Amino acid sequence: MIDVIIADHQELFHIGAAQILAGANDVRILDQSQSPEQLLRALKTFTPHVLVLSTSFLAAFSKIKPVLKPSQTALLVLAEDHDRTAYVRWLRARGVVYRSTDGPVLVDALRRVARGELFVQSRSSDMRIDPSEAA
Repeated sequence: MIDVIIADHQELFHIGAAQILAGANDVRILDQSQSPEQLLRALKTFTPHVLVLSTSFLAAFSKIKPVLKPSQTALLVLAEDHDRTAYVRWLRARGVVYRSTDGPVLVDALRRVARGELFVQSRSSDMRIDPSEAA
């Protein structure tokens, strides 16, 4: 079972993402945080396998990072469509998906980062990247 926290300020997105992920028999949603404060409380209670983190939370990342357990929680960044994938290197994230992604790509990305793989969604399709490229 892959335990997940979704941290996103847009209610429509995190509710929709949670419904999509709930349809996967190997995923369990532990929390849906709409603010950095809610996320901090959730991370003090739960240790998810994957944290789906919207770039809208990056201003508070200095407060979030100390609470994360990187050996246990993989970071999957939810980027805006105009963002670049530099977040993989900067945050040491295991993956990046764009807000405009579809359900199957989101589920695939989540499973890959939970297995320790890197996943970076390109604008037109998804692709695997060599771990040495993100280091």
